Amino acid sequence: MSYKSYGLTSSLQRILTFLRSYVLTLFLLSPFSFLPCSGQVKRSPKESPHFVYQSSLSLAYGVENISTGAKMSPNNNLSFEIEQIVAYQFNNYIFTGIGTGLDFWFCDKKTSPFIPIFANATVKFIDKKTAPFLFVNLGYAFKWQTEKKVEETLFYGTKAGICFKTGIGLNLKFSEKISFLLSAYYKMQQSAVQFRESDILLAETKNQLFHFIGVKIAVLY
Repeated sequence: MSYKSYGLTSSLQRILTFLRSYVLTLFLLSPFSFLPCSGQVKRSPKESPHFVYQSSLSLAYGVENISTGAKMSPNNNLSFEIEQIVAYQFNNYIFTGIGTGLDFWFCDKKTSPFIPIFANATVKFIDKKTAPFLFVNLGYAFKWQTEKKVEETLFYGTKAGICFKTGIGLNLKFSEKISFLLSAYYKMQQSAVQFRESDILLAETKNQLFHFIGVKIAVLY
């Protein structure tokens, strides 16, 4: 081998050695170098299907106007709700179940209580200690108190009807079996309004939709 050929080979080897060192250095300095190897990725253990329970408190305020005969009145109802859900958790992300509760509407020193019975579906988007989730409730709310009071000029929520609620929030995992859920939601209740049409005559609107925006805090266990 000639001296010239030997020098070319030696230079090529030095270039290849430099490139290998350069690529290795880039990899060690990159964010990917701090990730564990594929065989060492730590994942939450997959939950076997089981029953779970959710207890919650909700507070919501009415939005949009409500028809009261020939005029529109503001939906000033404040809704305070207690719920209990029994659900079946299929995996780390999804559970569905049924629930019931008490829903009290407060407006102008008057109270209109409902007893909702509903189906629930909840989906958690990621399997982390703090994870966003979406829930949907659909059911029927029965009236606890339905008598018409002659002395009242305006009374909201006088009929039973379909109820619907959906919201998004954060699932904060406190331990393996307990999580706290914080969410904002929209609620719709089908009901009616009783109002005074004259000094001696009371009237009641047909079924209409009451809309609410609220917040909820819950414990999942």
